[in-house]
Amino acid sequence: MGRPSLREEKRKVQVNIRLTDPEHEKLKSYAEGAGITPANWIRQKVFAGRFPVMKTSPLNAAFYRELQRIGVNLNQAVKQMHQLRSGTIEPAVLTELLSLQKEIIRALLP
Repeated sequence: MGRPSLREEKRKVQVNIRLTDPEHEKLKSYAEGAGITPANWIRQKVFAGRFPVMKTSPLNAAFYRELQRIGVNLNQAVKQMHQLRSGTIEPAVLTELLSLQKEIIRALLP
């Protein structure tokens, strides 16, 4: 039993383009982020008319998880404040949580 035939038409035509080093790095970065080859990234961009969907890198996924943890901690602090009706949360706790949140957001945004 041989390999099953492909349903799509075989690609026979090759198109060559020249890129500068920065353009090539940018293309590789976009393709890696989408989890596809540079050629497939260009093909999707040209024929679909939009950028291929970017997948989250493992590094960014870790930042998002940490950001979520900080949000949970903030919510717990606010809930406790409302339950105690004291109206105050330790300023050091809020300051630390907010600084961590800002650090993660800065790391995520270019």
